[in-house]
Amino acid sequence: MTEQFTIGERLRYVREQRGMTLESLAERAGVSKSFLWEVERDRSGISGERLLSVANVLGASLDYILRGQPSPEMDEPQSVEIPRELSEFAEEQGLTYGQTLALLEVDRSLVARRRRTGRTPMSKQEWERLYKGVQPFLEDRQ
Repeated sequence: MTEQFTIGERLRYVREQRGMTLESLAERAGVSKSFLWEVERDRSGISGERLLSVANVLGASLDYILRGQPSPEMDEPQSVEIPRELSEFAEEQGLTYGQTLALLEVDRSLVARRRRTGRTPMSKQEWERLYKGVQPFLEDRQ
């Protein structure tokens, strides 16, 4: 699939190549099935944040999704290791997969800026404090 295809067509292509249903992708990415259906058929646009969430679930690069550029990431899905404490916290709070990934990305972004060495894993209480601080930004990932 090359540059001549639309973002929606590339999303659909990758989803089908991964053997994922529209329903499972929508659930894991934290978007509705009907919204994703419309995006794949170019009847609706998609925000950068939601596109990133969908691309992460698919294990596809944004270069490929946006421009049709091949990427080594297209060869196989990238796994995301969610720390046990975050997973437990997310389950207790009823967070979607997209919200959980976003919270993990916020943490990684903060750590990258502060560059703490020898960092110990965060506890559930620390994940809760971080979540409460960024909760308004995660609400549209439901």
